[in-house]
Amino acid sequence: MSYIILKDRFWYLSTRTTLIGGLTVAVLAVALVISGFGAALAVGGVGSKVVSTTTVTPTTNSTAASPYVVTLVITTNSVFNSTVKDQPAFFVLGPNGLESTAKISLPANRLIKLVIVCYDDGNASLVLPNDNVVSGTTGNSIYVTSNDNVNASQGPSGIVLKGGANLTSVPLSEIAHTFTVPALNLNIPVPLSSTVVAYFKVGQAGSYFWFCETRCGFGPDGTLGAMSSSGWMTGSLVAS
Repeated sequence: MSYIILKDRFWYLSTRTTLIGGLTVAVLAVALVISGFGAALAVGGVGSKVVSTTTVTPTTNSTAASPYVVTLVITTNSVFNSTVKDQPAFFVLGPNGLESTAKISLPANRLIKLVIVCYDDGNASLVLPNDNVVSGTTGNSIYVTSNDNVNASQGPSGIVLKGGANLTSVPLSEIAHTFTVPALNLNIPVPLSSTVVAYFKVGQAGSYFWFCETRCGFGPDGTLGAMSSSGWMTGSLVAS
């Protein structure tokens, strides 16, 4: 029986033995190829007098150059409590469904593709009037699709896609929410009932405060309830 020690884990391989010059030599019956790990392998056999070592060179993650995708979903019918009733909320679309946005995790020093799917069809006023302007994204622009700007038609070879728009600002009357991270100079206004795609990069690891800049919450000025509660219209963006 042969063994391979890899970071305190044993991989057992079947062997056959051959008698050469009176010495028992272990012959591995399978070839082991390991990539992505830097480790020393010790290979030997019971009763064997032959021991060899090798070093496996790490491989580079080829996906690191591609954008890291984060998808957020804005809904409107979550019950905040018995007094406030329905409130809007941002959620992360994760592998198992919707997750809290109290902490949004993403890698530092890598291009981020942020997709925001907004189901809210109601307009809300901005806390600051210039928050309808896009900032901090690639080209200081966003790509927006909605029922108002997509008009596909049928052509000889199938559906012809039309619509979508690259925007550097959104009219005040068409804003439902924003995704704003002041420390990154990031401001993404989100139009009513739309899907927004934006690209940006977090250059330094850390925790950054994000929030919505529309008065979409509760109370006389709309800044309570969801607007002031983590995991609803505010939270942390953690880059590591």
